[in-house]
Amino acid sequence: MALEFVNDAISLSGLTGSRLKCEVIGQYYPFWWNITSGGPRANHQWPTAIVELDAATGEVYIEETNETILGSSGHALNLKCSSQNTQNLKVVLIERDADCYKHLKQVMAKRWGNIDIGLAEGLKTNNRSNIYMLNAELEDAVNTIDKLNLGNALFFFDPLRSTEYQTIEKVASKRIKTYYKKGTEFIIFVFTSDWFLGRDDFSGLPITVDGTVWSAEQRRTVSEADALFGDKEWHELILRDDPIDVRENSLIELYRDRLHRWFRYILPMPFNPKEKQIFHLILCSNFEIGVRATRNFYCGITHNLEYAPDNTIAFNKFKTLHPVVFQGLGRNKRPTQWRILWCTITGHEEGICDYLCSDVADIEPNEAKRQESLEWLETEGYIEQQNSVAAWKLPIKQYKLNWPKIKDKLGIDPPPALKPLSLKPLSLKEISQ
Repeated sequence: MALEFVNDAISLSGLTGSRLKCEVIGQYYPFWWNITSGGPRANHQWPTAIVELDAATGEVYIEETNETILGSSGHALNLKCSSQNTQNLKVVLIERDADCYKHLKQVMAKRWGNIDIGLAEGLKTNNRSNIYMLNAELEDAVNTIDKLNLGNALFFFDPLRSTEYQTIEKVASKRIKTYYKKGTEFIIFVFTSDWFLGRDDFSGLPITVDGTVWSAEQRRTVSEADALFGDKEWHELILRDDPIDVRENSLIELYRDRLHRWFRYILPMPFNPKEKQIFHLILCSNFEIGVRATRNFYCGITHNLEYAPDNTIAFNKFKTLHPVVFQGLGRNKRPTQWRILWCTITGHEEGICDYLCSDVADIEPNEAKRQESLEWLETEGYIEQQNSVAAWKLPIKQYKLNWPKIKDKLGIDPPPALKPLSLKPLSLKEISQ
């Protein structure tokens, strides 16, 4: 894809979703930083980092509206330079394209003249600004930034087309050394509908696995999708003549499965900036509270209802069904089994849990007792064991909520599917409020 610029802004002609995406990211970065830095109580002192792996120029020109807005890297810099107590926030900007990188420096000089760009380039040891820039291929940059003490880090993958799965693996393996270790989050931008509708010189995927009938353009798209997934196992489920929305859902679910190799919780947030166009911002995290807060953030800007099942009704049904687990407890105490079940229902994306989940560990410090409680919940049908795809080959049992049983026993429905944010029902002015 040939890059075009208007002044210093990268021109994304026809990409209506870019405006919406940039506005949402501009709201999300301060939200994320406020949580992961420790917030006002800790005076935002905890080390944090926003790593832009496709930084572009910091500005985006939207041809349809003839306006220049901040891109995601521009929002990261704006947070760093315009907020208080951000001294321990690192902003790392990686851009491989020389023209983009040149314009990025010009945008920084124009908008944030107090940044010493010469000092920011590279990883200089005397750089106290905590702003770093690298004009390098992603693989080289990942090896380089590994030297930085990033602290709690958010990596944003914002490609012009798609992110290869081997890149996901490269970054994740550098950061997540042990079983679903916290402290690293990814946001991955996916042009979901483009894979099926195509765009400009990019052909949509074929509707058959028979490669002999693919056009040359379709072959290139299939090859890119192979790189996106990291294998060819997706062919049978997506290269078929199903309705486009069905194939879009299949693509996101299959991609989510791949990402579970490194992250326990995957939250795809859909956006619908214009008719038939769908893209997703996919949050990948191992921190339950952060994922729940992000889901609530998304619900707030999209007018989706926050998930809030009735605790009192469900608890009373649980107590009636399982009086034995209440024996010996004080009058107002609730059994560990219930507390683990409830935190999984209300706080674990996709209802995934294991004995190493941090909120489960907060409920019951003893590892053996935590596992016993999970096995009790499995015996009673509330959860069921699933095959783990985690990168670490460890004998850790992972479970998932059994929603039909939960509905039957406790009368609780699963969270509804998220309705996408659209430009039509929700103005960007509303987003910023």
